[in-house]
Amino acid sequence: MERSRPRSWQESLVRLFNKKKYQQIPLENKERFWALQDVSFEVHQGETFSIIGSNGAGKSTMLKLLTHIIRPTRGTIEINGRISALLELGAGFHPDLTGRENVYLNGAILGLPRRQIEHKLDEMVAFAELERFIDVPVRNYSSGMYVRLGFAVAVYTNPEILVVDEVLAVGDLVFQQKCMERIHKMKRDGVTIILVTHNLNDVVRLCERAIWLKDGQIEADGPATKVVEHYLAFSNEHYYQQHQIEQARIEQEEAESEAEAETEEITETPHVINRWGTFQAEITKIELLGANGLPPHYFKTGDFFRLRIHYKTHQRIETPTFGLAFYRQDDTHINGPNSVREGYDIPYIDGTGSMDYVIEQLPLNQGEYELTVAIYDRESTTAYDHHHRLYTLEVRAPSFWIEEGVVHIPAKWEHVS
Repeated sequence: MERSRPRSWQESLVRLFNKKKYQQIPLENKERFWALQDVSFEVHQGETFSIIGSNGAGKSTMLKLLTHIIRPTRGTIEINGRISALLELGAGFHPDLTGRENVYLNGAILGLPRRQIEHKLDEMVAFAELERFIDVPVRNYSSGMYVRLGFAVAVYTNPEILVVDEVLAVGDLVFQQKCMERIHKMKRDGVTIILVTHNLNDVVRLCERAIWLKDGQIEADGPATKVVEHYLAFSNEHYYQQHQIEQARIEQEEAESEAEAETEEITETPHVINRWGTFQAEITKIELLGANGLPPHYFKTGDFFRLRIHYKTHQRIETPTFGLAFYRQDDTHINGPNSVREGYDIPYIDGTGSMDYVIEQLPLNQGEYELTVAIYDRESTTAYDHHHRLYTLEVRAPSFWIEEGVVHIPAKWEHVS
């Protein structure tokens, strides 16, 4: 899609005011920018599909094209099914109308009869938790109330195709969980779901397939896990390069001091494509230990398991989070615990130290596994040091009999008759 052409009435209005100024620019100096170009893909009925990429890659433009908010400069888009979308905060809501009136308005736009809307209204309001405010003009709603009502309308109008943009991240954690549960239910019911999000864990957990958009073109298309890994590798390499440039600038500007020495030490961190972070705290060593405190050649299902994370900091880190992730080699993400979610609060770390993660009886069945180990801030938004699937773990069966599946669930059989 060519960006030089107005995509909406707002852009047309801006072009009207800027037309004279734009016409004064020599033709050879006018830049033609394609928001999307040569993009072709198919989403099958009942598929849960994600579009990922950095800001400006063309994700939101793609969703607006799919929902007919804007038209493509060239090419065609074919939609087979009733589509419902949640693309922007409060999109489609009239600020002077109440929440109830906006529900009826949006339902009518989607082509739903009033009787059907009335039948679903109480469920929508209850899901959005807006019983006390449904008859208040939406101009008085908070951003969270906008999101809750918009999502409720989108999912309770029985769409065959649901399109959801990053807007869900605006809601609180409890509502985000409700949204994900609802999306899982729609997935089980066979609704086609197209999701755009920067939360790559949701992509891997929810979607069978994904495409990675880069500079308006498809960089990768395939199973969600594989596409996410390619995107992470690229993003981490880019981040590392930018980090190195910034560190070089700091080194040139700073005098010989303790701060400069620390900066130089951070800069010397080995470059590993599956490792990234600010390196204000570094993971220096990982140990997998058995009950005797020594590293075994392998573990057996049911063994005592201790993972010890050695670290050093280059400045005092307040309220850090230590995290892990277990992957089977077929890319199955088994578990992702961290210290904060387990209720273990660390006031700060400063200098060198270690952190242990202990499993009294390892529940993993026989197989080869990969481990991610990381140190983040308390909100798990800033990575100090993230080692993505850099460590291997071999688990063997405790006997000749091999149990099927990923994990062993301790239980017993009882014959009662």
